[in-house]
Amino acid sequence: MGSMFSSKPPPKSQAQIDYEARLERETKAQEEAKSAADANAKEMENKKAKGLIGSRSLFNNPGGRGFYS
Repeated sequence: MGSMFSSKPPPKSQAQIDYEARLERETKAQEEAKSAADANAKEMENKKAKGLIGSRSLFNNPGGRGFYS
């Protein structure tokens, strides 16, 4: 018999190992998607601040209503 104070945890089953690996992959994918969305939002904010996009922009209005028409 073993000691009741220093017992080893039971070994992980294959299902637990697969679940942890899948969870890690999904977490990593979510983090990448979030960082891409944050970068896109920051880029759009910078473009709006510079006046490159928006309802009153002179550079993104098609049909001859822009800066160079």
